[in-house]
This record gives sequence, structure tokens and C-alpha cells, in this order.
Amino acid sequence: MAIRNPRLPLLPGYGSNPLIGKKSFGVRPVFTSIDKVNMLVDKTEGENRVPSLYCRKQAPDLPTWIMYDKHILRFQAFFQQTLHEMRSASSVLRKVNIFFFLEDGTIKVMEPRTENSGLSQGTMIARQRIRLPSSYDLYYDVLDLNIGREVTFFGKVFKIVNCDNFTRVFLNRLGINVPDPIPWPDALERAPSKGGPPKHRPFRQFLDFDRQVLRFYGYWDDRDSEFGVMHYLEIHYFLADDTIEIKEKMPPNSGTEAGPMFLKRMRIPRKIPSHVEMTGGPKVASYTPADLSIGAVLNVYGRKVVLTDCDPYTKEYYRTTYGFDAFTPLSIPDEGKECKSVSVNDRELPPWNGYGSYDDSAENCRTVEPKPPHRDFIKFLHKDRVGFDSHVLRFAARLISDEPADSRRYFIIKYFLCDDTIGVFELGERNSGFKGGKFFRRDKMYLPDVNFFVPKEPPAYTDKDMWVGNELVINKHCFRLVAADEYALRYMELHAEQYPMANITLIMDKIRRVLASQDNGYKNFVAKYMEAVLPHKKELMTVRCFKQALKEIMCEKMTEHEFLTLIRYFRGDPGKEKSPRREMIRSLVFSDLTRGLWDDRERLREGLIHADETGTGTLSVDRLRQLLRAHRLPINPDLLDCMLSVLNKDDNCNVQYEDLMNFLDFKTRPVYNLTESDYEKVVRHAPPLKDTECKLWSEAETMIQDGYVNWNAFLCQLNLEHLVKDQS
Repeated sequence: MAIRNPRLPLLPGYGSNPLIGKKSFGVRPVFTSIDKVNMLVDKTEGENRVPSLYCRKQAPDLPTWIMYDKHILRFQAFFQQTLHEMRSASSVLRKVNIFFFLEDGTIKVMEPRTENSGLSQGTMIARQRIRLPSSYDLYYDVLDLNIGREVTFFGKVFKIVNCDNFTRVFLNRLGINVPDPIPWPDALERAPSKGGPPKHRPFRQFLDFDRQVLRFYGYWDDRDSEFGVMHYLEIHYFLADDTIEIKEKMPPNSGTEAGPMFLKRMRIPRKIPSHVEMTGGPKVASYTPADLSIGAVLNVYGRKVVLTDCDPYTKEYYRTTYGFDAFTPLSIPDEGKECKSVSVNDRELPPWNGYGSYDDSAENCRTVEPKPPHRDFIKFLHKDRVGFDSHVLRFAARLISDEPADSRRYFIIKYFLCDDTIGVFELGERNSGFKGGKFFRRDKMYLPDVNFFVPKEPPAYTDKDMWVGNELVINKHCFRLVAADEYALRYMELHAEQYPMANITLIMDKIRRVLASQDNGYKNFVAKYMEAVLPHKKELMTVRCFKQALKEIMCEKMTEHEFLTLIRYFRGDPGKEKSPRREMIRSLVFSDLTRGLWDDRERLREGLIHADETGTGTLSVDRLRQLLRAHRLPINPDLLDCMLSVLNKDDNCNVQYEDLMNFLDFKTRPVYNLTESDYEKVVRHAPPLKDTECKLWSEAETMIQDGYVNWNAFLCQLNLEHLVKDQS
């Protein structure tokens, strides 16, 4: 700024400018210590660092921009704006919020936004320091703002009427008395006008009910006219201006093209006006919300529209406005046969001609353009493979035939739960004359003795037909299910409510009913087989004896799968049967390793020792499976799981990998514990190279016949001791 003498003229040469030649105009940074913390400030220690809210030398050491950071005083005020363009009112009242920022003494004025106000609202005065109207260098401070005061900001006079709780407490701590809130001018009581009706406000209804719509559902029965049909309608009533629009909902594939609107938005008169009323005269009364209800009939220019139902918002509106509580929907009259819209799926199809599948032929009949058949996608999502949960039920089966060669053939029947299809595979036997592999491709298998050439698809086998002992006729081949893998048995037991053959509760109830119906049946049953238990363990009984006992009392009333469910539920083996199973699995592993020409035990041992970081000699099952797959052991994944299940484990179920190395050592530890019959079943009947679905069916059959059952647990589960007391 130039320094000059006011008595001299403002001409070049009569003053001096000290800023000439200066390059840096910034504030010199000054480091100071505040609460023992070095901080960069813009003023030296001697200059004004004392806030205006305290007396000099009594303020805290912190500067105001730290002491009062985010501390804001909030006041509520109003001002009157003059309206020159309206005759009905000379001014309008506008409510604002005044914010005073304590850190730097700035003020911000903001008007809350009101819907449909017609005013430009929001920030009215941006955040800044505002000068007092009577001074050039003085600004508004905390002492100038209080309830009841009038402040002038840039020519507008604001009347402060209220403040928030923080502002009131802050001013009271400073010793400033804050009066009680002042009511808004529009909330004051006004005396009613003495004469004349109330003024009509045309936009009041629009402001109160804008975007509020009542929705009704109804129909218009036009079947009395020629080629008439039933019209399904959706009626919208707009509360903002009492207008109605009607939309028609066309059923899919009805063959009718309809416009977007059945009746455009307009006021619908209660009765059709005459020619005189249409050309002039008073307005015709139109429908109001009081005329609309469930069951009401609207005269839409000669068409009788019946209202049958409404949406939840409409129900709540009538409940609060008119006090209605009954909203029972009406049924739509039954349509005649000549007007009924036939669905594509319900259309009667021509009989199947034998080409392709039923689903494929049906899709070609429904549409002109050939499309692939639609599968049950929801069932596919729930029953598709998820990790180790395959949702595939696998059963071992024998072919029932008079030919001795066919009766010795062994099959695997797989039922896929995701799409209810069945696949049949044959386990090949060496020098049998049968190659093995896929026997029937995966497809739906229909029940025997049904007419295939019909419009509707005949019934097919379901998962309820898959149980041990059942006979399936697939493409004129009769199969008998003789065993099931562990996953199928476990899956059926976990979903016992869907599979009665695996429901232990239903099986025990069946046995109770048979024993209770016979005279002294339970007493003779227990006494006859009391001596059949093991002498060293009184609670155990062999599976063969247990099965014979149940067959004597149940005869043909119990299936093979139900026997298997009982044996699995009351299993009580002492554990001696594990060694044949281990040798059986070991022989199968040896067969696969020999076929795959794998002999890299030393490298596998190095990998196991390297993975055992703690040196405990054990590894988890998952980690061991990962290492075996990394060393490329040519073993089927199912057989690999069986091998890991028979290896020795510690208390934490971790596998001892030294036992695994002994298990795979076929040179120094050959397979020698198998009998001749077991060798015939296991080694010579090993699955061929192409079969990757082996689940040790011979082992499953052996487990059914061998082992022990907990006889005491079975009798306790029967709970028929009261019959003995009653009969005695």
C-alpha cells in the first residue's frame, strides 16, 4: 500500500510505494511451543493470540483455531421478504438458520429446503465475517447474537427466535443470559374472519397430496358383446388433482396387442354428461376417494369397472382417513371356455413319435423356432455338486438273468439328484468276454410296462426307488441293487424324512407293531436269541444272527435296505475287521500304481519330511492329500480317500506319514494277508483303466454280512419291556 500525504495531490511522484521490488508477500513462518509441542503458527508470540471471549492474559495457551475447532453456535431466525407481484399478500415469512463459527468468528446463513416452495433455498449467505451495519472495521461477535435480537446482514433484518442446546449452554457459561424461545409469527393465534366463506386455495391440494396415488385392481367383463373378453385393469387415483388413469394388464401369449393405457389420466364423471352439460353450465361431479372401495362399480363412460383389491398404501390411507378395516378382496368371475387363455405349458401336445426325448419334442411342438428344453434350474442349484458333496447316489447292481454269464456281471447304477437322470456302468472282469465301461448313457429311465407314445410324459424312476434290494427294469434289463456306497447311505440317513428305507424311527415302529401284535412275541424273541451274544461281550451279536432273528419275526415285511440301516445304526464291532479292509484297499492301490508305472517313494518321503515343519511325524489329511496329488500318484480320488481313512492317526486325527510309506512299500512288504477268495474279489476283479468310479463294492457287500451289532442298544431302542410284565 502506498504511503502519501493527504494534503498532496494523488499524482505520480508525490508518494512512495514500499512494495516496489518485493518478491515474497507470504507470512513468515514462526515455530512456537504450545503445550510442549512444536507447531507452525502464523503470528509471533507477542502479537494478538488471545481470544475475544476471555479477558487479556486469562485465555488458555491454545490458539482459537484449535480451542474452538468444529464448535458452532446455531440460531433459528426469520425475515420477511416483500412481494411486489402478488396482491393477496404483501410479504412472505422465510425461516433461516444462522451458524456462528467460534474458531474464526465467521457467520453462515442457510434456509432449509421445503418441497414445492417455489423459492430458491439453501445457502443464503456463504461463510464469512460480516461487518456491523454502523461500523466499517467492526464485525459481528458472540455478544451480538442472542434470542430476541435483530441482526442486519447485508441489508436484511433477521429476527432470532431460538437456538440449540449447545449454544444455550455455551452462552450461559460465558455469563450471557439466554431468553426463552420466541414462537414463530405464523404460529400465533389469529382471530377468525367474521364474514364470508373461506378462500379457495387451488394449489393447496396439490402441495399436500402431490405424488400420492391410490391403486386399485379390477376388471371389466365384456363377454356379452361379440368377440368380447375379460379385461384385467389397474386403476390409479391421483389425490393431487382427483384424476384417474386406467391401465390394462394383458395375460402372456394372449394374442392381443394393447396400448399402454386403457384410459388416459383425466377426471371421470359419475354419470355421462348430456350435450348441454358438455357445451356449458356447471361442472359435472367426478369420482372422489369416498366413491372408491373394494366391490365398488365405476361407470367409465358406459363401461362397468368392478374394483376387486387394492395395494397396502391404499388400505392404510382408507384406514386412517375413513376408518375402514375390512379389505377382503373379491374373486374374479370364472371365464368361459371360449375366452379362456390357454397357457403354453398346459396346451395338449400330440403323442410322442419316438424321436428324441420327451422334453425336446415338447419344446419343438410349443414353438416354431426349435429351442433346447428348459431344465429345473432351482433344483439344479440346490442339488448340483458342491465341493465333495456330489449329490450322486451310487449303487452296486447285479443283472437278473437266466444266463450264468450275465448273472455274474457287476454294474454301478448312479442316480443324479440334480436332474433325476440315471447312468449305468459295468465293472469289467478279466477274461469274461465283457469289455465293461458305459452300459446305458445318462438319461431319464421310465417305469416298465407303460405306454410311451402318449401326449404326456410317462412316470420315470425317482430317488425314492433307489434302495438296496429293489429291482429296476431299465431298457428291458432287470437289475437288482445289492449295495450302496457310503455317500448314498449317509445322504439317505441325513434326509430320512424323504427316504423311508433309511428312517430308523419308521423301521423301529414297524418292528414294535409286529412284536406287539403277536402273543408272547417280544418275550420269545428275546429269550431265543439271548444265548446268541458273544461270551466275552454280552452286548454284541453277529450280523448274521441279528439278520436271521429279524427275518423270523418280520418275514417279508422288511427290505434289505432297512436291514442295512439297522446294522449301521446299531453297529458295535470291536474293530477286528479293519485289517482285511486295509489289505483290500492296499491291493487296489498297488494295482493302480502298477498300471501307472509309479515308483518314486524316495522323492515322496522328501516331500513329506519337508512339509512336516514341526517334526512331529504327522500331517493333516488335507495337507497329505495335497502332497499326494502334487507327486502325481495315479490313484482314483475315491480310492485315495479310502486309503487315507485306514492309515494310522494321532489324537488330533493327523495321519502318520511313516505308516503311509509302509503302506506304499510293496517291494519289502507285499500283500500277503488276503485269502484266495478275497484275492479273487479284489486283485483279479480290479476295475479297468477307464473306470474312475470304483467305490469298493465288494467291501460293502462284505461289511453287510460280517461284523457285530449292539444287541442291548437294539432292545433298549425297542422299549417293549412293559409287554413282558403284562404278559407274565
